[in-house]
Amino acid sequence: MDESEHPTTGWGQGLRRAADSLLGLVQSRFELFTLECQEEKLRALNLIVWLAVALTLGAAGLLVGLGALALWLWHVAGYLGLVGLMLAALAAGGALLWALRRRIQTGPAPFADTLAEFRKDRECLRDGP
Repeated sequence: MDESEHPTTGWGQGLRRAADSLLGLVQSRFELFTLECQEEKLRALNLIVWLAVALTLGAAGLLVGLGALALWLWHVAGYLGLVGLMLAALAAGGALLWALRRRIQTGPAPFADTLAEFRKDRECLRDGP
């Protein structure tokens, strides 16, 4: 049997193990990245839906307000209920926009876990085994 056909020890096997470890590391990081991508997609969709709700309430408040103002100018009395509805819709829209702004500002950074894992990997490679 020729030794070159079946290397059982040596740097070739070590190289294969290192390559396998590196591929396993890259695979696990890629899986983490895809999970975080999915989370970011859902988070962005959630924010878009709430933004649409806030904008709709704001637009409804403006429309009710303009309608109430027009009716009030016609009749000059008795439409405090419509003005109250306008203020309530505007307040709800403003509160939703404020909450969305706060969520965006204080939310986690995109792909924070993946970046943290890459930092750990760099530290391990820099410090050695």
